Amino acid sequence: MPFTRELRELESVTPAYPFLSVYLDVGHNDASSEAMRVFVRTKLRQAQAEAQSARERTLLETDGRHVLAYLEDVIHARVERKSQGLALFACARQKFFQVVGSPMPFESQFVVSDRPFLVPLKAEQDAQRVLGCLVDSRSARILEIGAGTVRAQAEIQSDVPRRHHQGGWSQMRFQRHVDDQIDHHHREVAVALTHLSDREPHLPVVLGGPETVVRSFQALLPERVQQRVVVDLPVALKSQEREIVGRILRGFEAGEEERHDRELERQIEEALSPVRGARGADEVLHAANTHAIRRLFVSSGFDAWGWRCTGCGSLGTTIPLSCPFCSEIVETKDVRPELIHKVLASGGEVSALPPSRGLQHGVVALLRHRV
Repeated sequence: MPFTRELRELESVTPAYPFLSVYLDVGHNDASSEAMRVFVRTKLRQAQAEAQSARERTLLETDGRHVLAYLEDVIHARVERKSQGLALFACARQKFFQVVGSPMPFESQFVVSDRPFLVPLKAEQDAQRVLGCLVDSRSARILEIGAGTVRAQAEIQSDVPRRHHQGGWSQMRFQRHVDDQIDHHHREVAVALTHLSDREPHLPVVLGGPETVVRSFQALLPERVQQRVVVDLPVALKSQEREIVGRILRGFEAGEEERHDRELERQIEEALSPVRGARGADEVLHAANTHAIRRLFVSSGFDAWGWRCTGCGSLGTTIPLSCPFCSEIVETKDVRPELIHKVLASGGEVSALPPSRGLQHGVVALLRHRV
């Protein structure tokens, strides 16, 4: 599995603030090289402006210098360039610097926290990896399908007799025998799939085969495995492997999109609750100031002016004479982009609030903890 060793090392790093995590798409040309430089330098200046002490600003400057130096090496081919994506982790306080290359590009992200920000790396590790189980009444194939790879995990052939159309009691006994053999075959496949799925329980499962067979086969799976099934597809096992794999991946993507939408709806409901959420600009900005936001939902029509502290970076709506947290000078700001940046910088996520919700708040947040 890709990144297993790197993730284990990064997860074991002792937390220390500030810890810089930068993700970049380096499959680029000269124009995008300059865009990467501008992205890193701009984000670094913003992070230094939000630093709460001169010591933190100095540490961030050191981390940024290491990141930019490595980026220049990549741009000028002074280091080997086999990767399309780069994840760079720097912490001057811990004297830590590590680079992880990926064959797939990363979306550009710049996160300052007290530990490595690993969500994109973990997402890349599991990207489009799925366990596909193709089953009919006499055979089964279990495949692990990844980005451009197909690995056979199991192939099961059972000697199930063919049905015939002679009548009488002997025919009924024979049919029962055939049904018992098919059931035995399906149970054997279910055991194999359960073993493989339990070995990597994070992998989603796609079932394929004749519709009636898949429905009865799924009922034989333990509940924990059934919960990992994202979609079932009508697939003929005699089809070409390329066609089967293509259908599995398309079905998986459609199922993932539907599951993602359901999960976002669930999180919005939680964000609207008084226990797990914050609603409206004042509550949400207060939660952002304490780095408590797990996911921010912003409507396209949300527009709010307020203030940002030039010292500690806190945000608010009603403009005070000075920052209520550190007494430094405040400046008038459009708080929408400031809020989004603050949430991302603390390792949170940002999503659009669907217009169908028709919420007057314009902005809500799912919290990591109560504030």
